[in-house]
Amino acid sequence: MRPHFILSYGFMENKKKTLILYTSVGLGHKFIAENIGWHLEQAGFKVKLADIGKVQKGKFEHVVVGLHQFINKHLPFVWGFIYRWGHYVILPFRTTIAGFNYKSTKTLVDEFQPDLIITTQTTASAVAAYLKKKALYKNLFAIAFSDYHLHPYWLYSQADFYLANTQEQKEEMIKQGVEQEEIFVCGITLKQQVNVDKKAIKEKFGIAESESVVLIGTGSLGIGFNNEDLQKLTKLQNTKIIFACGKNEQLFQSIKNLKYPSVIPLDFYQPMDDLYSVADIFIGKPGGLSTAESLRWNLPLLVSFVLPGQEEKNLKYLLDKKLVMVKTGDLLKQTSEELRTHSFKKSLENNPALPKLIYGEIGVAEAVIKFLGQLR
Repeated sequence: MRPHFILSYGFMENKKKTLILYTSVGLGHKFIAENIGWHLEQAGFKVKLADIGKVQKGKFEHVVVGLHQFINKHLPFVWGFIYRWGHYVILPFRTTIAGFNYKSTKTLVDEFQPDLIITTQTTASAVAAYLKKKALYKNLFAIAFSDYHLHPYWLYSQADFYLANTQEQKEEMIKQGVEQEEIFVCGITLKQQVNVDKKAIKEKFGIAESESVVLIGTGSLGIGFNNEDLQKLTKLQNTKIIFACGKNEQLFQSIKNLKYPSVIPLDFYQPMDDLYSVADIFIGKPGGLSTAESLRWNLPLLVSFVLPGQEEKNLKYLLDKKLVMVKTGDLLKQTSEELRTHSFKKSLENNPALPKLIYGEIGVAEAVIKFLGQLR
């Protein structure tokens, strides 16, 4: 595993200013932005983070966010269709559409005067691309990803360089005309791993040292896991089940009301490392960030639910690399088998794809500094 270290470069003495734009629609984009910002601050950058949805808040933004969340919760197949085919219609008009609502971002850019803008989601990327296209912002612009595949919608001709997560993304970008020197494979950017007092965490949740721990994750929206499977898992002997409900208060209350003695329901919880560190298996969705975070603890992920669109493509990548398991029928049987043998956990310890997924080829701060150095 690559150790964390502080970079020191002479030309960083003037504290290059970096504005990182993200969206909170799906918290992965936000946390990736925060993680990138943390690494850049450690390397001497002056960093400002901003949620593009709040910067450009208004009725239009409110409707778009609400519609996106409604579709993901109730009509995921619609999002899958949009994700697979929608870009063929919208792609040529992205920056034009962004031009209808850019002034608040332009004000933010004028006030902060960044040397570099990094975006972690395509809504923010479209606005930054518009500003650059119209020469309203003339400095560097970079795009970071939070998944393992590549979607054409994420690429903008106005971007100066990319912070990719996988070698496969880099290869696909090169095929689509992006210069090799403009792509840095950084893995999923996480903050430095911290030591966790596992005994204290278990005591906090009333878990005995001898008990196994099943962690169930439902993403920030709290969707995808059914009560029937939860009821089956309560049959596990000498096992506690931590059910992380994300920001879904209704789900949290419903799990609490079930009053299963072995189930510990949690609403939105941070830091997730507390939970990953004590868990023996993680049952959840193949989100880009949560997968990387759990794998850093060598925690086996059993995928029980997949949102159409990006998670489908993430799952294919992760299965090809033998980094996750997938529900094949009897969830109780699969979970019980892993708790008994720890066979998948052992396979992760020797899987060469795991460190590449997390650390890539170069750290994100190193990548930014290297690109800046190329321009000198």
